[in-house]
Amino acid sequence: MRFAAWFVALSAVVLMLTNMATDAQNATHVLRYTPPANVFRAAIEPAEDYSFNGFNAALQVYQFRRFNGDIRQTFQTTLLRDWIAPMHKEENTSGQPTFNAFQVSGADFAVVASFAENRVGLPRPHTRMLIVAGQEAAIVDASAGTVQSWQQALPALNALAATLRVETAAAPPPLTPAAGRAIAGLYMGMKPKFMALTGSNTTALHYYLLSADGRIFRAYDKVNLPGGNIAMFDFDSAQRADPMNVGRYTVDGGKLIIEMETTNRETIVTDVPQGGVLSIYSVAYRRQ
Repeated sequence: MRFAAWFVALSAVVLMLTNMATDAQNATHVLRYTPPANVFRAAIEPAEDYSFNGFNAALQVYQFRRFNGDIRQTFQTTLLRDWIAPMHKEENTSGQPTFNAFQVSGADFAVVASFAENRVGLPRPHTRMLIVAGQEAAIVDASAGTVQSWQQALPALNALAATLRVETAAAPPPLTPAAGRAIAGLYMGMKPKFMALTGSNTTALHYYLLSADGRIFRAYDKVNLPGGNIAMFDFDSAQRADPMNVGRYTVDGGKLIIEMETTNRETIVTDVPQGGVLSIYSVAYRRQ
């Protein structure tokens, strides 16, 4: 079934549910997919955020996070709007959303909501897919500024739909003291920063602070280090004040694995720093 069905009356054709997938103990679910070729990926969290080139349409992938209660009922009641990044959150819905089953390899079940957002009297086509595996859920969200842009995006959405799959991977090993000492430091780069007042991006300083014992904090503009000593940084206070930008990291097979404590449990996998340079989301961060 192709994503073109999303456009027809903004509803999806009913598909069979997948077989139940085992939620292995101490495992993490990951939504795998091949991004469309004609998109730009923005370095904006918590979503894996893609904007189409040449027309006004966008796609966001929110990786798996744990949930409580009846997630299907919650989705049908609220569209899980509070899981969506502010810049992509719909302001309203025009009419009642339609809900249909969808098949995703490795998932317990998936449901697609199709709806229109009404902005200044013009319909903004929108679909949101809920993908569930065990007690975790992921979201694939797509929208367009106009019906014409939605039609242009459909071929790419069709191609992405065919690649969606859920995988499980064993939790990475704990960080060794030697690896922590080798990686610890304050890393600085430049990346886009969304400005809420203007609704646009500007380039700004961005930092990742990694401790020797596996904690991590990120921030725009500056990181206050008492006496310039990273060992004196108060991660507990940072977590209370800015939990979305605090997490932990480890090293496995030459890869740096970062788990940020966002609502969508953002996972970053990249190479360990080489020559004092850490690459995250195609941004080069240099150790200070």
